[in-house]
Amino acid sequence: MKHFALITLAAFVILMGTCWTTNRFAPHLVPDSPSYTEYSFSSAEAVATQIRTPGYPVIVRLTKKLANENAMQALVVLHIALQSIAVGWPAVELAAWNFSRRTVVVACCAFAIGCTFWDHVNTIATDAPAMSLAAMIGIGLLRVWRTGLTPRRCVVLGTMTVLVIAIRPAYLFLIPWLMLSVFVRPGVTFSRRWVEAIGIGALPVIALLGWCTFRWVTVDDFGVLPFGHQNMAAVTTQLLDAEELEALPDQLGELGKEIADRRIEMAAGDRVAADGLDLRRIADAAPRADSYTTIENRWDAMTYMVVIPAAEAVAKRTPEVSDKSPGLQRVEQHRMLAELDSTIVRGYPLRYLRWIALAIRRGVWGSVADMLMHPIFFVVTMGLAVAACVASIRFNPMKTTDSLREHASNRAGLATLTWLALSYWLFKIAFVSLTSPPIGRFSDAAAMWLPVWIAVMLASQIRQKPHPNP
Repeated sequence: MKHFALITLAAFVILMGTCWTTNRFAPHLVPDSPSYTEYSFSSAEAVATQIRTPGYPVIVRLTKKLANENAMQALVVLHIALQSIAVGWPAVELAAWNFSRRTVVVACCAFAIGCTFWDHVNTIATDAPAMSLAAMIGIGLLRVWRTGLTPRRCVVLGTMTVLVIAIRPAYLFLIPWLMLSVFVRPGVTFSRRWVEAIGIGALPVIALLGWCTFRWVTVDDFGVLPFGHQNMAAVTTQLLDAEELEALPDQLGELGKEIADRRIEMAAGDRVAADGLDLRRIADAAPRADSYTTIENRWDAMTYMVVIPAAEAVAKRTPEVSDKSPGLQRVEQHRMLAELDSTIVRGYPLRYLRWIALAIRRGVWGSVADMLMHPIFFVVTMGLAVAACVASIRFNPMKTTDSLREHASNRAGLATLTWLALSYWLFKIAFVSLTSPPIGRFSDAAAMWLPVWIAVMLASQIRQKPHPNP
């Protein structure tokens, strides 16, 4: 605990200084910020009809009470503090896996300067804090693989998972990922695997069902949020041409026609801004699913300028919806878009599957490209690579007893870290790809363990100086 506190404090001081000197300390508001800073807690209905989960808005509200006019700056300090804890914890855990001090330092430095923290530390939104908290869950998993799963760890990891999801629902993938990661843990009997997997997932699943039940009782909508299906509709509707959208059954045909007309009208008005939204009838619309870059480029415009306004327009023409409060209207519009998405996926499954495959591929290489183009990370990783190459000339061709013992003790830790980095990366990208293009701020957070894994792999190759025999 002493080492953890010292490392965390050192990381906090260094990160504070780095953010200050690189102009990443002043709060930065983005279009998503008002949905957190102006979140309404006035009634149960107000909470249930918000487009955000209440986790981060609660933090914002508490910060405003404690820091008053300096609340936004205090949030940035909180983001840095969470990242500092997320740096200190893996340092202690990697040392417990018997990695060398040099390897631990290099790995924690690589994690500390990751793309998500560097790009979003001062953004008043959930990208940075959710990433840091999720990293702590990953370290908790490393400890479970090393020392086993206890009821206390189930409660701690389950509570942290609930907290991360309450801050950013994009981390819902943590539940199945944690359960699978515990299930495949080596050295455990098959029956015990099931018990542990269910145990680690029980608390977050119960909390999630409790939240959905609250929304169901309050606004008759059993779901996490009235949000997300507009993002998905901005993808799925691009897989169809105008005629296919109009041919959708019942009221969905009206919504489909509204979307088709609006995207054609928008494209005719300003082709530069619309980026080719004009998707008129064509002989075969199936190849549209292969045009990943086009769909991603149109995604923002389709979401906010086509899909959402189209759903609002159709809802206003529906008497049983137009008479409701604005919050309940939002719920009904989202329900309509959810039905639209499910109908398109069922009707055109191959197009949707092709989209997911291309999106995962894009997320994978995109996150790697972002790391390599990240100035500080690139310098650090390239420096490690050069150091490993230079140090290779000092490798002892004859493995000593000490080096074999050290290699054996590190092998299990490296295998565990490999599972953590790769499974977390792919799970998150695949989850995001179900509804949205895995753009940088999604895929970068998914790849947060890759720098640590690369750093450990490289630093572990550099031979330690032999200790003299006593």
